[in-house]
Amino acid sequence: MWKFLLSLMLLFSFVYSYDFKITVKWDEMAMNGEAEAVLQYYHDGKVETIRGNLDKPSSDGNVLVNRTLTGGSQEFIIKNAKGYLFNIWVVNDLMDEEFAQEEDYMTLSNAHVQVWVEDRLNHGGFQIKLPENTPGLVFRAGAIVDGHFYKFFEVFKKKRIYDVTIIDAVTGKPLPGATVSVKNQQTGETVAMGQTNAKGNFMTPVEYGAYDVLFGKQGYLEAKHEFKMGIDELPVSMNFALTPVVNEYRIVLTWGAFPPDLDAHLSGPKPDGGMFHIWWRNKVLIGGKNFLDRDDQHSYGPETITIYKPARGVYTYAVHNYSGRNQRHSLDLSYSQAHVDVYADGRLQASFDVPRSKPGNVWEVFKIDQNMQIVPVYQMYDETDSRNVIR
Repeated sequence: MWKFLLSLMLLFSFVYSYDFKITVKWDEMAMNGEAEAVLQYYHDGKVETIRGNLDKPSSDGNVLVNRTLTGGSQEFIIKNAKGYLFNIWVVNDLMDEEFAQEEDYMTLSNAHVQVWVEDRLNHGGFQIKLPENTPGLVFRAGAIVDGHFYKFFEVFKKKRIYDVTIIDAVTGKPLPGATVSVKNQQTGETVAMGQTNAKGNFMTPVEYGAYDVLFGKQGYLEAKHEFKMGIDELPVSMNFALTPVVNEYRIVLTWGAFPPDLDAHLSGPKPDGGMFHIWWRNKVLIGGKNFLDRDDQHSYGPETITIYKPARGVYTYAVHNYSGRNQRHSLDLSYSQAHVDVYADGRLQASFDVPRSKPGNVWEVFKIDQNMQIVPVYQMYDETDSRNVIR
């Protein structure tokens, strides 16, 4: 008898011991095609795709899948969310993208898709609804990053697409008419070329593989980026900032949908002696100029700093996860897709991407030494007080 009771206790503990439960619901009768919940699970240096219409757990057993027999609902159980990234998607899986009609793009919206997130780790709950009259075959409802849920949504017409919005690094406004050229890294073939629309947006379908992208616009410095279309064939979405032509050192920070507020920090010598430390709350004038051109508090960026009056000495540049400043050993910044470009003498001098899977709410990116050479640092650490971000 005691063995039976022990088995029940272990089963009860197994079922109810988890950090997050994600439930996706829809009106099956309104579906033209088949809705499917998809979880992108980043762990151990790889990305694993967990599909809601299968009963297969993740390879490490950390994610379980519960599929109802009647359809219209799928569920994921995440045992341990700390230290990992999970993107939450809903797709119209059986719809053929090549032959989809305009009414087909309304199917997910008409099916009243809802995503419920139970957060046992932080004792919270969230509900995300796909708004009515929203066309698209793919819907991203949010992400769980290192044990914290970020609520947002993106809707895409197709799965295998590269979606980029180009913005001005100084004003933050969208840039229409910017050229975009997408080249396959393996074959060298240019697979797409075009210009951003009135909203600064450019989209193109791409097949599985790695790609280089070149951005340009008259009056702006050329920039480049690379991305991969994974075998899960889910959309790749990003913002990218172009800087107007400048000869001084200009540093541009962009990032993804989460965390909502990253801050750029720069310390260095003043032309008239002494040192400065600039961030959003300490916009000191140096030689009559404000080096902080733009501060962004609502995801993506850009945050832009320009050294208008260089002086002899060492400059240090760092990125602070201000929205997560009270979290220690967090991976939120590491999973933020933070990207830093450094321009000088009218061209791109260096680019940096935040280190993956390294804890800390501060990323010390690089220094500019006394010979005005850019020296990578790539250190991660924790700091709650903005005044002490640069050590």
